[in-house]
Order: sequence, then C-alpha cells, then structure tokens
Amino acid sequence: MATQDAFLSVSGVGPEPAKRVLSPLVEDEAEEEQEDGYDMPEHPKFYPTDTNGDLLFLTEDITEYGDSLQNEESATGDDGRVRVESKVSRLSYYVDKQGSDNDSLDDVDCVSDVSFHSRDDDYETDLEVDEERLLHPERFDRDLTGKDKYIKVCEDMGISPTTYFVKHIQDRELKMKFHGLGPQRMKAISVPLQTNTNIEILNLEGNAIDSDGAVCLTKVLRENFFITDLLLADNKIGTAGGIALSSMLVDNRNLVKVDLTGNDIGNGAAQGFSDVILNNKNLKILLLGHNRFEDAGAKLFKLAIADNSTLDVLDLSWNHFSTKGAICLAEGIQENVGLKSFNMAMAGLGKQGSVAISKALKENRTLLELNISMNRIPLEGANIIAQGIKENDTLKVLKIGSNPFDSDGAMVILETLDGNSNSSINELDFSNIMVKTSFARLQMQLQEKRNMTIINEGIIPEFPRTNSARLTAFRVDPLGMFKVSAYKAGVDLADVLLPIGDDFTMEVKEFKELIKSLDMGVTDDQIATVARRLNQDGKVYFRPLLDMPDIDEEEVFEYDGTEHESDRSEVTISLDDSRPVLGPRRATVN
Repeated sequence: MATQDAFLSVSGVGPEPAKRVLSPLVEDEAEEEQEDGYDMPEHPKFYPTDTNGDLLFLTEDITEYGDSLQNEESATGDDGRVRVESKVSRLSYYVDKQGSDNDSLDDVDCVSDVSFHSRDDDYETDLEVDEERLLHPERFDRDLTGKDKYIKVCEDMGISPTTYFVKHIQDRELKMKFHGLGPQRMKAISVPLQTNTNIEILNLEGNAIDSDGAVCLTKVLRENFFITDLLLADNKIGTAGGIALSSMLVDNRNLVKVDLTGNDIGNGAAQGFSDVILNNKNLKILLLGHNRFEDAGAKLFKLAIADNSTLDVLDLSWNHFSTKGAICLAEGIQENVGLKSFNMAMAGLGKQGSVAISKALKENRTLLELNISMNRIPLEGANIIAQGIKENDTLKVLKIGSNPFDSDGAMVILETLDGNSNSSINELDFSNIMVKTSFARLQMQLQEKRNMTIINEGIIPEFPRTNSARLTAFRVDPLGMFKVSAYKAGVDLADVLLPIGDDFTMEVKEFKELIKSLDMGVTDDQIATVARRLNQDGKVYFRPLLDMPDIDEEEVFEYDGTEHESDRSEVTISLDDSRPVLGPRRATVN
C-alpha cells in the first residue's frame, strides 16, 4: 500500500509562514484493478474563506486579512457581553474532493490534522521543568538563616535545639562561648550554617566539639562564604581536627581570622598549617598558641614564615619548643617581610636563642610587636638582645617579662633604648621583674620625653645597711639584740627590772610602757616580739634579760654599713632559758 502526504503552506500571523500538514491519503490497490476510465484521486484542495464566505487566494498574506478583521466591530452576544474572537478561530478550512461522492474523506478534522511550526515561547505548559531549580535547589532556598533546617535536623537527631542559637542565628556575631555543644550538637549547627548569610563572626570557644565537630565545621566553611572570623579556642580539636581544618584553610578565600588556641594540636598538623601560612593570601590572623607543636614543626614553620608576606599576626606561644625550635622561629622572623605581630612566649630561647632574636631585630623592618616573655633569657641574653634593639627603628611593642635577667638586665635594655633616638618602641613590658630605683628614675624620664608605657613589677626597696643588718639580726635573736640595744643606750636592765619583784614577772602592758620610757632605740613591734618571747602565763618573765653577756666595747655593733666579724653570732644556751640566745659573744651565767 502506498501513501501520499499532502502539505499546504498558509501565511500566518507570525514572522514565518505556518505549515499545515494533512493526514496521509491511502490508495486502495483494489481500485487500480477497476476500469481504465475511472479517474485517480487527486490531492485535496484548501479554500480559506472570510466570514462572508469569500475565498482568499492562497498567495494572500494572512496579515492583510487580519487587518480587515481588526477594523471590524466586536460581536455582541445575546447576553450583552462583547466577544472577541481570535483570528485563527475565525478561519474555516474546508476540504473538497473532486470525483465521486463516495471517495470523499471521512470527517477530516482540519485543526487536529494541521501542525503549526512556531517558536517555543509561543506556548506555555504546566509540564515545563525548571532544570536550574531541580539541579541546584539551594540557590532557591528562602530560609537564609537556616533556622527551620536546624529545628528539623534536631528533631531527626533526637536532640533539643539550643535556644541561644535559634535566638541569635540572625546576628552578625554569634557568641556561643562555653555552651557545652559537643560533637553532636556541632553537627546539628553545621546544617543551618552552610546557608546562613548573616553570621560573619563565629565564636564557639570552649565547646569541646572534638575532632568530629571540627570535620563537620570544615564542610560548613567550604560552602559558607560569609563567615570571616572563626574562633575555636579550647575545643579539644586534637591533631586530627587540626589536619582537617588546615586542609580547608589552604584554599579558603573568605576567612580573615582563625583562633585555634589551646586545642592539643600536635606535630602531625604542622605541615598542614605551614601550607596555610605559605599559600593562603587572604588570612591575616592565625593563633596557634597553647598547642603541642615541637621542634620538627618549628622547622616547617620557619620556611613558611620566611616566605609569607600577607599574614599580619601569628601566635605560636606556649608550644613544646626547645631552644632549637625557638631558634628556627627567630630565623624565620629574620627573613619575613610582612608579619606585624609575632608571639613566641614560652618558647625556650635561652642564651643561644637570644642571639637569633637580636639578629632578627637588626634585619626585620616590618615587625611591630614581639612577645618573648618567659623564655629563660639570662643577663647575658638581655645584653645580646639590647644590641638588636640598638639598631631597630620599627618595633613598637616589646614584651620581655618573666625572664631571669632580673633588674640588672632590665636596666641594660632600658639604657640601650634611651640611647637609641631612632627607636619606635612605645611600650616595654617587664612583667614579673622588680627594678631598682635607678631604673625608676630613667623610666620617668623616658615616659615624659617619649610618652612611653613601661611595665614592671615594682621597685625593690633599698634600706640602709645599718637598718637592714639590725632588722635581720633582731628577727634571728630578739632577746640577744634587745640586750645589745639596752647596752648601747646605757641602760642597766638589772637596775630597772629587779626592783619590780622577786618573782621576775610583770604585766605585759606595764613591760611595754617601761621599755618605751627607757628610749633604747627599739620599735614597738620589737618590744612586742620580746614580750611574746618572754610570755609565761600571760605575764612577762624577764629573768632571761638579766643574763647580761660579757661585752667588749670594741666588738659592739656599730652598724656603719661594713661587714663586721661580730655579725656572725653564735648560738648558745642559757642555764635559765632553754631557748637559743644569739649575741655578739657567748652568754654567761650570773
């Protein structure tokens, strides 16, 4: 059986002619066997007509016909409403078949058999699929804070939502310090944080999120581009968590500050954080203090610090470095050209490390703040560091307290600073170091001249040697020194005390008043000390004071500030008192 397709092009309203496709005509093979005089069927012909029944030529543009339709008045129905018919609906298509009436096409539906070729945007259908929404649903998420997601996740995990988090999830700075989140609640919080666009400073200090929580947080920070400050101090992240975070930080481009202080991060993560220092050009503040990095890690940090020029603040204090590790860090500072603040407190510099720090101060011209406190720097080390300060003109803050160079080392550094007129140091910290009076005088001069801030533990009191020796001797043997004071004052204690009574006792108040009246050069505290030493049943038993030593006038204390052989007193036992009696010479018994 053969088929023939009939096509007819009619000019449409659109920019391109619309093509009408007719259903195929089926030729009956049985009819071919009929008489030769029978006419073969022909292709159907189309006769578009207007509303008046007038035929339109197939070459006429349908737009011309449409213009005539636009000029017609709208038809009004029986209900009084105006009907506006479309141009296409007002066109009728008829099919006329030449030949026998029996050969006509049966019920040809022109509308269903005619296909229109037009643009895709001419049609709207509910079957259309938004591929962008299907492939990237997160881009059309209207829960920007993630509050609804968080509540749903908590329900799924079987935990109660943290009220504080729900309340402050829209804040710019989320402070959740010491909320006891733990790794499970950290996982729940991670879900809304991925899409949250409000939080810029995320402070989760002291929440014990462990390494599992840190891993969840790394996934958040790979998706969230709004968080700039990440504060995770004291969270027990450990080495595994440190490795995960460092892997994320290498490629991160939105974090500016990261605080991982006190997280037990060990040497295994040193390579990762060295890569962060070396490759991350957007990170400005990295705090890794109070962790467990060792000398092997310090060698890696040295190379990274030397090549970094974008990091502003680096804290490696209170790690497990020895002198070798501290020297590596100092050598890294020598070559660095971008760091503004470096904290290497409790790094174990010692004398050898002081040499490396001194060289760093001479060569580095960008460092503004240096913390080398608690580094076992001796007096020799202070002198070496002072030479570096002498040639430095950029450092503004030097923290060098809690070192064993004491007041003498502090004085050397301060005098060097005074001699360097080009120095920019405006804050000098000698915490836990007491200084001498001469230091205090120079400190006042520098504070007035340069408006400096100088911190120290206080001034060492300077007593005259006379008073110092006397006070020391009186604390050792109050009774012996009391008798010496009486002898020097020309007071005969026997003449004063014996008339009081044969039992050698008197009231405490009466004793104090009597001794004060003798003007022996002893203080009230010293008199009270003697009274306590002689106390017996609430009274003063003064018999031991009558055991006067045999004193040679040439060996009496002169307290002239010079060391005297008599300063080395002997301990003797009086026959009348079992307590030790110290004096210039051995006490005798009357």
